Amino acid sequence: MTRALCPLHALWLLEWALLLLGPGTAPLAWALNLDPMRLTFYTGPNGSHFGFSLDFHKDSHGSVAVVVGAPRTLGRSQEETGGVFLCPWKADGGQCNSLHFDLSDETRKVGSQTFKTFKARQGLGASVVSWSDVIVACAPWQHWNVLENAEEAEKTPVGGCFVAQLQDGRRAEYSPCRANTMGDVYVQYKFSGDRRYCEAGFSSVITQAGELVLGAPGGYFFLGLLVRAPIANIVSNYRPGTLLWHVPNQRFTFDSSDPEYFDSYRGYSVAVGEFDGDLSTTEYVLGAPTWSWTLGAVEVMDSYYQTLHRLHGEQMASYFGHSVAVTDVNGDGRQDLLVGAPLYMASWAGRKLAEVGRVYLFLQSRGPHALGTPSLLLTGTHLYGRFGSAIAPLGDLDRDGYNDVAVAAPYGGPSGRGQVLVFLGGNEGLSSRPSQVLDSPFPTRSGFGFSLRGAVDIDDNGYPDLLVGAYEANKVIVYRAQPVVKATVQLLVQDSLNPAVKNCVLQQTKTPVSCFDIQMCVGVTGHNIPQKLHLNAELQLDRQKTRQGRRVLLLNSQQAGFTQSLDLSGKHSPVCHTTTAFLRDEAEFRDKLSPIVLSLNVSLQPEKAGIAPALMLHGDTHIQEQTRIVLDCGEDGVCVPQLQLAVNVTGSPLLVGTDNVLELQVDAANEGEGAYEAELAVHLPPGAHYMQALSNMEGFERLSCNQKKENETRVVLCELGNPMKKSTRIGITMLVSVGNLEEAGEYVSFQLQIRSKNSQNPNSKTVLLDVPVRAEAQVELRGNSFPASLVVVAEEGDREQNSLDSWGPKVEHTYELHNNGPGAVSDLRLSIHLPSQSQPSDLLYILDVQPQGGLQCSPQPSPNPLKLDWGLPTPSPSPMAHHRRERRQAFLPGPKQPSSPQDPILVSCDSAPCTVVQCELQEMARGQRAMVTVLAFLWLPSLRQRPLGQFVLQSHAWFNVSSLPYGVPTLSLPSGEALVQTQLLRVFEERPIPIWWVLVGVLGGLLLLTLLVLAMWKVRCEG
Repeated sequence: MTRALCPLHALWLLEWALLLLGPGTAPLAWALNLDPMRLTFYTGPNGSHFGFSLDFHKDSHGSVAVVVGAPRTLGRSQEETGGVFLCPWKADGGQCNSLHFDLSDETRKVGSQTFKTFKARQGLGASVVSWSDVIVACAPWQHWNVLENAEEAEKTPVGGCFVAQLQDGRRAEYSPCRANTMGDVYVQYKFSGDRRYCEAGFSSVITQAGELVLGAPGGYFFLGLLVRAPIANIVSNYRPGTLLWHVPNQRFTFDSSDPEYFDSYRGYSVAVGEFDGDLSTTEYVLGAPTWSWTLGAVEVMDSYYQTLHRLHGEQMASYFGHSVAVTDVNGDGRQDLLVGAPLYMASWAGRKLAEVGRVYLFLQSRGPHALGTPSLLLTGTHLYGRFGSAIAPLGDLDRDGYNDVAVAAPYGGPSGRGQVLVFLGGNEGLSSRPSQVLDSPFPTRSGFGFSLRGAVDIDDNGYPDLLVGAYEANKVIVYRAQPVVKATVQLLVQDSLNPAVKNCVLQQTKTPVSCFDIQMCVGVTGHNIPQKLHLNAELQLDRQKTRQGRRVLLLNSQQAGFTQSLDLSGKHSPVCHTTTAFLRDEAEFRDKLSPIVLSLNVSLQPEKAGIAPALMLHGDTHIQEQTRIVLDCGEDGVCVPQLQLAVNVTGSPLLVGTDNVLELQVDAANEGEGAYEAELAVHLPPGAHYMQALSNMEGFERLSCNQKKENETRVVLCELGNPMKKSTRIGITMLVSVGNLEEAGEYVSFQLQIRSKNSQNPNSKTVLLDVPVRAEAQVELRGNSFPASLVVVAEEGDREQNSLDSWGPKVEHTYELHNNGPGAVSDLRLSIHLPSQSQPSDLLYILDVQPQGGLQCSPQPSPNPLKLDWGLPTPSPSPMAHHRRERRQAFLPGPKQPSSPQDPILVSCDSAPCTVVQCELQEMARGQRAMVTVLAFLWLPSLRQRPLGQFVLQSHAWFNVSSLPYGVPTLSLPSGEALVQTQLLRVFEERPIPIWWVLVGVLGGLLLLTLLVLAMWKVRCEG
């Protein structure tokens, strides 16, 4: 089957291409002994990718340096050839020296063939490795071609490595995939054995015996291969100028026609170790991150390239095998394997899958068993952080007997600037949480951690150090491990304290107190720790209490703690110190049951100017012991109370819409032994508020109660005694206001319990008190007439019915609804019956119906059929007539007058045609008012047709409510009615006497008087 061609530069781009990063959450961590403050930096040329690869270098004389690859360094002709730098170790960094190699292109003619090498953009320094006095630096993109007549092998990236022997200055080259086979031969054999695209040196490692092992992920047409050869043979067989030569004992892995191997990039990462139980042999580990259609695999092979183990990835395209590392993490003498998959995707913050990276630990078991399933999975915590891009064995970083490991997330950490995480080894393998997290010291993205190397002590303090590359910043950082001081701490105190035994006296007050001794012992061990060593020992008494509430204090200072300086310089046995403490008076604290915890914390003393010492304190730096107060609880010393609780309530039911006050009647009793810190706990429902609590205890009539939150519920805690003694019975009255019951439901529940701090049977049974919630509203209907009474004067003669004189005085009937609460009402209906239909026979002409306050009204029949205006003037009597009506009380006897003024004629819907007004109100809140006003005229023509007398115009209104807007039972639904009456009196008007009648009367009288006078005079004359 033909395999697809894929440019291997994409592999390198995957290694260093800049990616958009997302925010992540930093893992929890605690510091170990890599010093994050005293850092050593080495810097390379700008843009050179200095730090892309690195290694420690120790020569035969013990001199230490750092080897750094910079694959984009410019050569003498300003072409990008790559480079390798040697940085001598100095604590303050310093200059790095470039290692010189022949980086010029070469051409050599051998017979009919011409050999050519191309070293521009070869990536020298993509991998570097050091062994003894030798440094090997590889250029995986070095190209090669062979020309013969019109044919060629094709210019392809075979890759190659440069070998530098620093002791004698010799140089050698090694390019195992070069060949002089023409391109058409590979086509003829279907590319079998095709090593033209090897990219040899993409990964590299040297065994302890000095054998160079190279990964070539493009070999066999991107199947990938591993090639190895002794360095001694490479050096001894190298001839400068000879571009194609044979290296004895050179061994390649085999080609395969199995489709699972196609494009698998075997050799992307390489490592060596011991995996067959034979210490005299070496096994080879190679990663194939795209094996089996990108599933990924890691193979462990013997020296004959027989596969001993094949580990498969768990997720497609996770790049399982991108990095591999071998070390013994559990101290069993067998080397274990770690595999990185930096593109692994896991569930992330509500998203389906997100790229975080993962590292797999495979522990090697005893015997010829497969490595099997991983014993530990370490998953990245930062989105796109590429956790697992690099894995470095650190050696025994803290000198605890187990090897440790560093894992890089070069795009993790704050703002994607990069992180390196340290995981400690142990008898079960690696810890699942990092013991130390190193954040990038650079302010921007730098690829911090893209390359790692550890397990070498660069500063000769007996602890291995760590190199971290940040190729995007062209930097290498040296993290030095600090010596670890392992502390052993003892704290001795008696088991119990008896308050009755007063064996000490407070000097200030001469008060007898119960005292006890505390003994502290501190010892240290460690590798290469300084001769002068001072520690601070901090003792804290009753540390679980607040400083004001601590039950024991130091006798001399009456403080709750102190710090003691301990000098352990040159001492191999622990240093001990004894101090005395005392128990405070029982009246000064409440808690007599819980243990009194004493703690001792040991720390390193800072150096001068507050600088932290170049040490790390480890081991038992913090220890706690406890003692107890002796209690009167019988022979066994354990108090077992029998708490009982009964509850009644007054003020039920609760009404929605008002501030209810409940009275909880509580009976609390203890029929057992003393209950310490006894308290009544009342869990309040929503809307309830504690007011006060009273008891029948003499001297404690007003209970001490506090309100706090427990699990989002408000709880009232009332003290019942410390202790609440046997046979104690307390009656408690607690007042609670309850409001905001609109959404409460049919009941609100109070949960009551007596609680204590006793260890056995501490609490009473919980009492659940359900108080019913009901709804009620009082709605009032009132009616009013304006004016309340009318007097209408009857006139002789008929007038035209539709003239202005047809309309009498205005009349208003008003009905007002008022919700007095406490609840609101829904679906209120009001019906008003008016004795008129605005017809000629009716006494009233209804002009309009005017609702207010949200009422919606519909009269039937419709008012004002004549479309009159309410502003129309109505006739009124003259002032003189009005005065006479008042004087004569508007009453004249006559034949049309009712027989008795006390018997008015009632005009209502029972005796006259009726207008019905139907009104609705969807909801009426507490305190809300609504009103309907009916506007009418008195219709005079109809009145004239009726006898003189007194009339009563009466309207009638009813209302009812169909529901209350609450989901609780209703006590009653409001309803009611009201009458409105207008008194009407009709009388004749007294007309004025004409003048001429008066004149005629006067003249008649005068004439009569004259006649009388003449008659009397005549009679007198005759006599």
